[in-house]
Order: sequence, then C-alpha cells, then structure tokens
Amino acid sequence: MKAILVISALLLCSFNSKGQITSPIIRAGFGVDADLQRNFFNTTALPANDDWFHYPGSEDLTGDFVIDTSGATAIYNGYSSNPSSRFNSFVRGMRYPLLSVINNHIYYDAVFIRDYHGTDSTSFTGGSKNGQSPADWVTTISPVLAKNDIVDGYLHVRRDGTQAGDSLWFFGAVAIMGTNGDRYFDFELYQTDISYNRSTKKFENYGPDAGHTSWQFAADGSTVKVGDIILTAEYGNAGLSLIEARIWVQKTALTSVTPQAFSWTGSFDGDGAGATYGYAGIVPKTGGAFYQGLQNAAATSTGPFGTIKSGDIGSLTYDPIQFMEFSVNLTKLGLDPMSFTTGSMCNLAFGKVLIKTRTSTSFTASITDFASPFSFRAIPQVDLAADIPFFCEEQNVANIWVLNPLPTSTYTFTTMDGHILSNGPTSVAVDSPGTYIVIQTLLDGCAEGGRDTVIISRFADNNCVPLASGITAFTAARSGTDVQLSYTLSTVNEVRDITIQRAVDKKEFVSIHRNSLSAFPGDKGTFRYTDMNYDPGPVLYYRVMVTEENGYSYYSRVIAVKSNKSVAAGLRVIPNPVKAGLPAQVEITATASGPAILRVADLSGRQVLWKKLTLNYGVNQIYLTETSGAIPAGLYVVLITENNKQQVARLLVQ
Repeated sequence: MKAILVISALLLCSFNSKGQITSPIIRAGFGVDADLQRNFFNTTALPANDDWFHYPGSEDLTGDFVIDTSGATAIYNGYSSNPSSRFNSFVRGMRYPLLSVINNHIYYDAVFIRDYHGTDSTSFTGGSKNGQSPADWVTTISPVLAKNDIVDGYLHVRRDGTQAGDSLWFFGAVAIMGTNGDRYFDFELYQTDISYNRSTKKFENYGPDAGHTSWQFAADGSTVKVGDIILTAEYGNAGLSLIEARIWVQKTALTSVTPQAFSWTGSFDGDGAGATYGYAGIVPKTGGAFYQGLQNAAATSTGPFGTIKSGDIGSLTYDPIQFMEFSVNLTKLGLDPMSFTTGSMCNLAFGKVLIKTRTSTSFTASITDFASPFSFRAIPQVDLAADIPFFCEEQNVANIWVLNPLPTSTYTFTTMDGHILSNGPTSVAVDSPGTYIVIQTLLDGCAEGGRDTVIISRFADNNCVPLASGITAFTAARSGTDVQLSYTLSTVNEVRDITIQRAVDKKEFVSIHRNSLSAFPGDKGTFRYTDMNYDPGPVLYYRVMVTEENGYSYYSRVIAVKSNKSVAAGLRVIPNPVKAGLPAQVEITATASGPAILRVADLSGRQVLWKKLTLNYGVNQIYLTETSGAIPAGLYVVLITENNKQQVARLLVQ
C-alpha cells in the first residue's frame, strides 16, 4: 500500500503549507501514486485512470498509457540472453503523435529513458554544479554511488482539457539504483538543442547567457523571452521533502522586474557569489497546491521494459522507495505559455531535457549522474514535394503534397502567383507555375507551427521543345517495391540511344538504363523498363534523356514517384565478423532523415568509437575504417540513435 508521505522541510516562502501534496492524487486523468499501471490507483483498480504503461488484464478498461512499448519484450529478454545489453541506454517516446487529443486531454509528448549505470559513461566529476555553464561541467566514465545512479527517467506533459484555460501538467519520475539515504534530482529544461558528446566528454549547443538561455521581461513584467527552467526534488527514506522550481535570469531582474506570471522567492544561485546569471526561485501569484510527489512504499511493477537493480540484475519490479514520481501544475506556476501575453496553447516553454542527480539538498551541491539531454515535443519541419517541378506548354497539372504529415496538424496551402485547382488535407493539384506555400497548424486555434515552399517554374528552353525523337508519352508508376517506366516513340530516326535517369530527393540525376536504337531506324512503339527494388527515400525522380546521332541530347519532363510503404528500422554490420585490418560497413535503415549518433562499445560498456551522422530516409551505408587498426580484436556492440530511437547490432573483430 502506498504510504502517505510527510513533508520534512518548508517549501517556498508563504506557500510552504499549501504548495505541495504528498498523498496519491489524480491530475488531468493521470495517476500520481508511485505506480506505473493504467487503470490502477493507489494499488486499487480504477477504470479511466491513465499512467505510464499498459498491463495485461486491463484491455477492456478505459484508462490510457502514454509510452511507446514497441520492442520492450525483446529488450527485457535480452538482459538474460545478452547480459552486456543491461548496460545499454535507450529512449522511447509517446505512443501517439505529438499533440494528440485523447479522452479530452491534449498530449504534448511523453518520454521514457534508460540511462547508463554502474561504471557510468554519463556522470559528473570535479565539483560540477547547477549554476555553472554546461561548458564548465567536467564529466567522466566511473562508478556512481547507488543513491545517485539514475536508472530510469520518465516525462509526460498534458493539458487537462482542450482549451487554453485548462491547466498544463508536467509529470516526471525517476528510478535510482539505490534505496538508502536521501536522493536529490533535477529536471533541467532547455531552450537550445543542448547535446552531450561522449567522445570529447563535453556538452554542446548550450545557451548564450553563461551557458544557458535567460528569461527576459518587459518593463511591465510581461515575458518577452522564455529561458531555461529547472525543477528540483528531494526524497528521503520517509518520502518527498522538497520540490522547487527555478528559472535562469540575470541577477538584476530580481530587483528590477516584477513578473506578471509568477513571483520571486528571493533565492538565486549562479557560478559563485559574483555571478551575473543564475537560477532564481519562483512561486505562483496565488496560493494553493501546485506540486505533488511521492515514492513507492512497497515493491511495484516496472512496466514491460523492466529495470536494472544493484548487481546489474534485470527485474520487473522496483524495490520499495526506488521509484519517485511527481507532478507540477505549470499553468498555476506561471510556466504555461498561455500565461504569457505572447503565448500559444500549442507551445511548451522547453524543448530539451537533462535529468541529473546531486550529492545533497543544497542547490549548489555537486552534481553526480545525468541522463544525456533528450528531445521533448520535437516537431519535424514540414516538407513539401511536387511531382512536376516545372511546366511545359503541354503540361498543365502538378501535384504538391506534404511528405511528413502529422495526423494532428492542419495544413493550409496558399499561392500569390499560381493557381490551386483542387485542395486536399495534405496535398493540392495546381495548374499554373508559381510559388506554393503550406502552413502547418499544430492544433485548431493555435499559431503557425511551420511552413515550407515549392516553386513550379515554366521553362522556355529546349527542355520544353518537342523532342526530335518524337516521344509522345512518358509515365512512371510504383508497383510494390518496383517502379514501372514507359515511354512511347513516334520515330527513332537520327536517335542514337535513350537513357532513363533517376534522382533521389531532387539531387543529381544518374543513368540507370540505356536503350540503343541506332540499329532500328524508322521503328516506333512503346518501350518499358522496371526499376527494381530501389526505394531509399520518400520520393524518386525520373526523366528520359534522348541522344541523337550528332551527340546532342534532350530531356523529357521529370516525373516524381512517391513511396507507398513505410520503412522499417534496421541495422546490420557487413561483413560480420570482420578481420582486423579491414574496414567494416554498417548498413542503417532510417525511419526519417536527420541527425544520428553512432557508438561502438566493448562488452564492459567502454566506448571505443563515437560519430555524428546525417542519415537519409531509408538505407544508409557507413564505413568503419577504424576496424582497420584503431579497434582491436574482440566483440563489440554497435548502437545507432536516430529519431529518438536506438538500434543495436553486434560486431566481431577477429
């Protein structure tokens, strides 16, 4: 049974007796009870109660769970079949698209992260502190005290309704390796795309104001610019004793500004007594509870990913007081963008999150362990494509579509100089050259969430002159994993050959098939070619190049062919095993274009290689020249992190 927790320290000035709740409670339909099961609350079945995970036997109940559990069984079973995998870190996101409306709540995002542990490759040393710039933090690979060693982290944000006036709730949870002594942890929320480079052991992309982004205010106290936030919690054997919120500001703001959205507590800590910037404590403008938190008094189920306990043992239960959960009413605290005069219901006041632990209750105590910064509510930039990039006189219709539509978004197409013939939810047909713009609205009533532009031109050069070859038709259409191409000739007089060319993502065209016609003067007819099993991206572009006997070449119009299947993530190493002294090739099937990280570690968890990558949608090939000598013989784990997901493969160097 969950214990009612006792407050052992005063909280935040005059709000100390009303600011936090330490008994089980439901907020915005989500249980804050140190339990992870949907449809359960405080160890009792309760239909319609949301939580982190689904459990067998609750299929017919209405409560929801928020974490994507794909691959959970394989990961947990791997802790027995492949013991080295117990040291791996991975991230899972929300099982719904961002900003989905579920059961009358807006789900902004959710994340579950398993951190490195034991001989931890993401830990601090050298007296690093919260108030310092991340540029000055010193990290190391070393064991971490059990009471400071992060195993699992959780984060979910939802609105208690679908209207701007409904409260925005922040739910966080942490599982620590140890269960003895006081435990202190922070959720630090960043404006910049902060990241950690495990190769250099340095943080990158931190903020401009002493390593952070500072909040800025107008003379009337309204928020002009949102900055970094930190939510800090303290748990002892008896339970929760403190939750506090701070924001990064210039020190002079505490005496020169009276914020409209919240009040100062008077606390301020930066990098030393003379710091210009630091974290200042804030509280709501009005009294009442806005923090809740407690820990599990008895052993509780972990969810399908299990956990790792002391001794590097995989388990499906958290030990008593190993799991700590809390919630914060961001609206009441003044950190909901709707609290600002320039806010939007669709936005959050942060985009990257760093979870870390401290050695003691003091905010300026040394920080010890951390889970690498992860993205939260990262919405991809909307991307447009057109099947015909230019019009010739005989062509009068082109299709434009969103390559990466978000089911919860609305897309509005506009043009100032073209003409839209017909309009669909994520595509339009146009019949005139011009500039076409799509504007993405994340939810009804929200501000613009992004835009992209496609230009369709009219060519007046030889690209639009009837070809001497007499091509009367050119088509390209997908058939499963193949693309069927067809072109019809009225005559082949004076034509030496015809070449089919292909481009990926509008890049340089390459020749894929050549048809020599010089031996068949006067023939005419339809010719066909199948581009087999080639599908590296969302769009392929084709054209026909006609070369005459005199060497002069002409080009047909360009046809775009869209993929009709989703790409399944995949990772393999070729050859495997690889002989020392020879390069290995890593083949990565990416589910989206974008940045990725490649890591190679030995079975003790020691990292031997770290690379930043830029992946294209589909199959990517990366050569590991390091196996030619830099990586000694042995068994290794290859990890690719892309699109907030991790893929793992083994590599044997002989």
